[in-house]
Amino acid sequence: MKSFQLESSPKQLMAKAREATGINIVDGDIEEALGRLVQSLNTEAALNEAGAAGMEYRVLNILRNRLRMLRDFARHPEINEQKIVRPHILTGAGRSGSTKLHKLLAASGDFKYLKFWEQYNPSLISGDRNESPDARIQDTEAFLRWFDQHTPQAKIIHAYKAFEAEEETFLFDHSRFLINFNITHTSLPGYTQWILTQDITPQLEFLKRAIQYLQWQFHDGDARPWLLKSPLYGGMEPLLSQLFPDAVFVSTHREPYSRIASSAGLVACMQKAYSDADRSRYAGPFILEFMAQGANQFLASRDAFPEVKILDVAYSTLTNDSARVAEDIYRFANRPLAEKSRQAMQQWEQQNHQHKLGVYKYALEDFFVTRDMVSERFKAYSERFCQYF
Repeated sequence: MKSFQLESSPKQLMAKAREATGINIVDGDIEEALGRLVQSLNTEAALNEAGAAGMEYRVLNILRNRLRMLRDFARHPEINEQKIVRPHILTGAGRSGSTKLHKLLAASGDFKYLKFWEQYNPSLISGDRNESPDARIQDTEAFLRWFDQHTPQAKIIHAYKAFEAEEETFLFDHSRFLINFNITHTSLPGYTQWILTQDITPQLEFLKRAIQYLQWQFHDGDARPWLLKSPLYGGMEPLLSQLFPDAVFVSTHREPYSRIASSAGLVACMQKAYSDADRSRYAGPFILEFMAQGANQFLASRDAFPEVKILDVAYSTLTNDSARVAEDIYRFANRPLAEKSRQAMQQWEQQNHQHKLGVYKYALEDFFVTRDMVSERFKAYSERFCQYF
């Protein structure tokens, strides 16, 4: 199987981004990360021809967005004055129902939330806050068509839609470490290991600044709280509460066997967009270790910072009685749940039932992981949260 490399070097990519945007800023903060990312893409990702071209465009697009963001922050210091009030942050691990909960709450109308296209192309092209977003939307939709074409089964597991609420994964692509939260799309073990040695605080600080930037663009004066979500936030609640002191945290829980199998299937499926390599043998052990570390981090954080209050939600309750879960969340946040919001969420659920786009069948054994392996790595987590399974 032949693998392909990106056409451009890191230095060439940065030069192309400056040329395309007309912004002559040297983005020194990401030079090391970009170099490591490109090296890993070229030597570890086993990119096919379309994947190499697609990844080059994606990295270049990130660099263009970063330059525009830097330009706008320099021109508009008032962006830093945007207040992020009472964000509701979903921190449940991957494949625990957090995506359903995210989209369900977004449908209520009670929250500001990040649409996929706003994360993929967060920056103004011209710098004029009144510009039409059409070009940014069209570019995002072109990416989604490309992605669906190259891995059509992925949308059965997790469908990307330009105007739907989406977790902050693609927004974090534009942070200092680039594609650091989006490692499900490509196999980058060397780059991933380097990322895991880095301080996560600047990434979360970037999140706040990026949310301020998007609020300034689209929601200036909108008093509704933001609805945020990432499966990697588990254990980061204390850090997030420093940035957002009045945040509301909600964590979904599901037994780990299904989560590991489903997540491994997601990784193996999504990486087909960029590589022809069979990722089943890699995906299982990688996901097992990655998610086990996350679970341990979550447990340690809960023990060390009991003052950070988190509402725990069972996957089974969310699946069978989402109305009750919504009521619990609004009560936990000490806010009223209007009948109009309740009906909007009910309508969303009726229109987006489970397996709407098809059924994806998965088993641990398909990814070279056994139940005993999962039981051992998740023993402490399962003992603590088994009531939510």
